[in-house]
Amino acid sequence: MKIFIQGILARKKIVLIFLLAILLPALIVGYLSLSTFAKRREAVQKILESNLWISGEAALKSLEAKLLEYEEQALKAENFISLIQQESASQGPSNFPLDSKQVTGQAFLLDADYQIIFPRTGAEDASVFQQEKSLLNSKFSQDFQRAESFEFTQKNYRRAAELYKQCSVSASSEQDQAMALEGLGRCLLSLKEYEGAFKVYSELSEKHGQLKNKAGHPYGIGAVFQLFEIEQHRGREEQSLKILLDFYQKIRNGVWLLSFSSYDFFVAEIESIFNKKLNEKFPEIKKSYDALRERETPYLQSLLFTDFLKREVVPRIKEKHALSRREEKSLPERFFAVRQEANFCLISYRLLPDFQPEKTLYGGQCWGLDYFKKDILPKVLGEVREDSGLQIQVIDENGQNVLSGKKELASKDSRSLSFRQFPFPWKLLTSQPAFNELKRTAYRENILYGMLLSVIVVLMLLGVVLIVRDIARETETTRLRTEFVHNVSHELKTPLTLIRLYGETLQRKEDLEEEEKREAYEIITKESERLSHLINNVLDFSRIEMGRKEFNFKKGNLSDVVRDTLDSYRYHLEKKGFKIQAEIAHDLPQMDFDPEAMASVLINLLSNAMKFSPGRKEVAVRLFKEKNSAVLRVEDKGIGISPRETSKIFRRFYRVKNKITSETGGSGLGLTLVKHITEAHGGRVKVESQPGEGSIFSVILPFPGPNEE
Repeated sequence: MKIFIQGILARKKIVLIFLLAILLPALIVGYLSLSTFAKRREAVQKILESNLWISGEAALKSLEAKLLEYEEQALKAENFISLIQQESASQGPSNFPLDSKQVTGQAFLLDADYQIIFPRTGAEDASVFQQEKSLLNSKFSQDFQRAESFEFTQKNYRRAAELYKQCSVSASSEQDQAMALEGLGRCLLSLKEYEGAFKVYSELSEKHGQLKNKAGHPYGIGAVFQLFEIEQHRGREEQSLKILLDFYQKIRNGVWLLSFSSYDFFVAEIESIFNKKLNEKFPEIKKSYDALRERETPYLQSLLFTDFLKREVVPRIKEKHALSRREEKSLPERFFAVRQEANFCLISYRLLPDFQPEKTLYGGQCWGLDYFKKDILPKVLGEVREDSGLQIQVIDENGQNVLSGKKELASKDSRSLSFRQFPFPWKLLTSQPAFNELKRTAYRENILYGMLLSVIVVLMLLGVVLIVRDIARETETTRLRTEFVHNVSHELKTPLTLIRLYGETLQRKEDLEEEEKREAYEIITKESERLSHLINNVLDFSRIEMGRKEFNFKKGNLSDVVRDTLDSYRYHLEKKGFKIQAEIAHDLPQMDFDPEAMASVLINLLSNAMKFSPGRKEVAVRLFKEKNSAVLRVEDKGIGISPRETSKIFRRFYRVKNKITSETGGSGLGLTLVKHITEAHGGRVKVESQPGEGSIFSVILPFPGPNEE
């Protein structure tokens, strides 16, 4: 007890010395170092914050200056002159950008009355009777009126066709000739002369397709519809669908300048015919038709853009110029407009005074925000970042980066600035990269010094733990050795007392009967064997501890050793009132083992079974063959062992702590020797036990046993 208390006091003293002399000074030094790093970082951060506003404003001005350069390039008069020349050369609407290498968007031109000159589309208010001025007071007019009378009033299509044919020959203009050919084609259709009608409408479509009829529609459109009908009447369905498919493509490409309503009407009419006529008979035509439908429609985009200009852009420009002075109109102006739902675009425009002599025109450009996001801003921001050294992000009102789509959290180290020149719905978020580098450096320093301090503290704690553990082990070992000496002394005293008692009895009583003498001699012999076994255990353990334990392996029959050992120990078991059940196999093969060591194993197991079976005194010894091993099993019905104790019972000096073990003698070395001897024979020990139900110890030895080495 005194040794145990001394161990506890020693451990407390070591911990106290560690805390006061080593750990506390180390923690103070670490704290002072980390606080110095923090103060230095705060000083540098204040200097950077003082320059952030100035640098941010300079970056914003630089960014907008570069955007103004892009805008100036887009609104040059030369670009619009080139655009008009392209359209004139192509004889149709053009939707190409001003300069495909530098500008992406849709351009537009307005005249002094704010009418849209480009892109050019059909007007909604086409005059129906504009073409009839050429028919007044002429032979053509008289023949044409007579032809209409024969056609519509008298239904004399033959006579009307002759007069229309004469009119087409005597016509003095393309418009008159187109009117005559249209009438001739109608009459030939009524007469079911499809071959002649087909030629007339083909000529009308090819030569006069862009001229407009009385209804305000190009002759080419009506002529193609008639060609389709003629082929249908002639039973040439595939040819008629090819004509209609070519017509559909021309409508979508804007060959004829139609108004939005006319375009929508004709496209819907053609698609309705295709939906009815197309089937599995014409797979190639259907494939071409589906491909056309999926393709973007250039002219439709022009119509939609023109409609957008009329609704949103032109009124805003008129309003702005009504409030501004004439000399200010040459400067570019800009505003935002909603082109489609949640689709904003930037409108930039300016006066083009030198575009055409004595004409005032306004040139403009419609920029989609996606263009700025994908093409302009990444490049411009990169240049500004390189010049300013700042970290710059463009964010929307929700704080989301418009370029990456990620959420950018504004911190106290960043500044948000609104655009001045351009009415973008965004803000410029500027921050100093040195802030992040400063934080990263401080973070690395804190981690480095923190890890270093932690390693030092951990090493200190580990040293203390090892020292305390060693002291605890030595204390525990001393305690166990003390108990061992006490227990061994008690174990030695019992057989010595019996030997002395029966020896004195034989010496002093001369009249003892032979039976009594034989019993005394037998007890002296058995107790001497017991005493010898106990001493051998101590000596074997001592040799094992010093690494000098040697075994004498030789080939033999394990059954004989087990049987002889059990017979020699039977006296002790029967004297204690134990019932012995023995099942020893006789057919085990010869194997290499140390007979004395294996006898010691069995005696130790029987000794434990005898000590820890106070109730049911039953012991079973079994030796049998299992696969390629010999199994020596000792079973008892004693107190048993709890599962948490089974892994500890083979330790030296260890004894299960309970009432019975405390009252029972023992050295605590028996099972340690059993395990060592078994493993030296290449085997293993298996324990099966439950508290209150007894224990089963199985010593499993492989055949043929360890070799001579």
